[in-house]
Amino acid sequence: MSVFIVLLRAIGPVTHKVMSMAQWREAVVAEGFEAPETYVATGNMIVAGDGTPAAVTRRMDRIVHALGLGPGNKAVVRLPGQLRTLLRANPFPEAALERPSEIGVYFFAGAEPDFTWTGDYQGPERIHVEGRHLIVDYDGRGSSSRLPGIIEKKSGLVTARNWNTLRGLVERAAAYKPSGNT
Repeated sequence: MSVFIVLLRAIGPVTHKVMSMAQWREAVVAEGFEAPETYVATGNMIVAGDGTPAAVTRRMDRIVHALGLGPGNKAVVRLPGQLRTLLRANPFPEAALERPSEIGVYFFAGAEPDFTWTGDYQGPERIHVEGRHLIVDYDGRGSSSRLPGIIEKKSGLVTARNWNTLRGLVERAAAYKPSGNT
């Protein structure tokens, strides 16, 4: 059994009326996963289960769609080590310390997102490619930035979390103990 971190795309107040985090946890257990823990109410889960990340992604997509969410609510699955690697990479250490909520970490659904456009990007945000992820320092411009739309248009289906959430998921995953395992 492996540990997975599941990040749901497009989760917020509207989707909470359709599927609560408690309903998601219950449905995940009913589908054979073990000890699901959600982290904040924005579609983050740490869970134990069998299979590859791709297989877990397919299963999670079926679960959330069976609960009433639409095709835009896609699961993106990562292993804890992948998130630890992102956290350690920390291309913007000063910003991560001083204003972590202004750093976006983008998790793509596709195996090979297209980042060719990033070298030519001339916006005010700083962008760093880390493996198949983008890390963006918005420096206070997140709510007015056009970059999130550009990222999805040019690189593919994506969900984002801020640096605080990334750090919290890494910490929670490190402490995670599925029942029956020590």
